[in-house]
Amino acid sequence: MTVTGVDFVFRPQPTVYLLWALGEETRRGIEDAHERTIERVLEWIEDAVAVIRYGKDDIYRVRPPGGLVAARFRHYEARSGMPLLHDHLLLSVKGQRLDGKWGSIHTLALHEKTVAT
Repeated sequence: MTVTGVDFVFRPQPTVYLLWALGEETRRGIEDAHERTIERVLEWIEDAVAVIRYGKDDIYRVRPPGGLVAARFRHYEARSGMPLLHDHLLLSVKGQRLDGKWGSIHTLALHEKTVAT
């Protein structure tokens, strides 16, 4: 199966997003904490999880030195129309190696280390 991108979804715990939906005074603080959490998780993925595979039988694995390519979209409600603060982070599975060539991020390792159970 070919994977061209990964969609990470970030959302607070249900009690937190209920406070966010109901409390004007707490809304900004919750959004700030949500923002910092996303930034820290993305840094962790770049620094400790994402590796580019290349070479015969993917023998070489290196961290993407220039970081990852991603796009992020914030939503304020669920499909049902109910309030729900959440972000989608669409991550490309291509990364640039030290030699300037592009390789594929090891998506199985990415999945194993980032999916909450």
